[in-house]
Amino acid sequence: MTMPRAQRIKILIVLGMMSLLTALSGSSTNLAMPKISADLMISSSAATWIVSIGLITTSVLLVMFGHIGDLVSKNLVFLIGEMVFIVGSLLTGIAPTYLTILAGRVIQAVGSAMIMANSMGIVSQYFPDANRAEALAVISMFVSVGSISGPAFGGILITWASWRWIYLFNVPVGLLIVFAGMRLLPLRRPATGEIKQVWGNANWTGQNLFTG
Repeated sequence: MTMPRAQRIKILIVLGMMSLLTALSGSSTNLAMPKISADLMISSSAATWIVSIGLITTSVLLVMFGHIGDLVSKNLVFLIGEMVFIVGSLLTGIAPTYLTILAGRVIQAVGSAMIMANSMGIVSQYFPDANRAEALAVISMFVSVGSISGPAFGGILITWASWRWIYLFNVPVGLLIVFAGMRLLPLRRPATGEIKQVWGNANWTGQNLFTG
């Protein structure tokens, strides 16, 4: 799709910042486990599910949301994923009980899966072959920065505020990214022929085996 270079760069920043935010939240969670366990009065073994349930949910849904993005619109699924991630972050941040925080983490992970499954595809839509590898590398760089800086970021928030701000931080920042994404990412529904082709080529057997 032909698009001015300046707009492509802005889209790349939106994709990168949201990828960074999801990676930052995930890598900060491990550090927060002792504080969460003490605050919610749960055992360390129960606390591990706060991390595990997010990883499992994201892994199971990645392929499915990739197919949905192909069928409907990668941009739309990505934008909805941003909003789902924000809702999950808010619920996790204000969670009064263990079950509530698990629910929040599941919702957050669903949003992460929607984002991760479609961000690279969006890059492929708007960047020509000559620049595509560089754009994909930029997204990977944002993810790496979020993963590496998460423990330090989480440590600062836990020390000076609360573990809850690891998740509440995502709300205002995420809303800004959503607003930018809604302005920059055009929504286009694939033609019926494209949908049939994608549906026919989708490896639903592989998805079932992957989630089984």
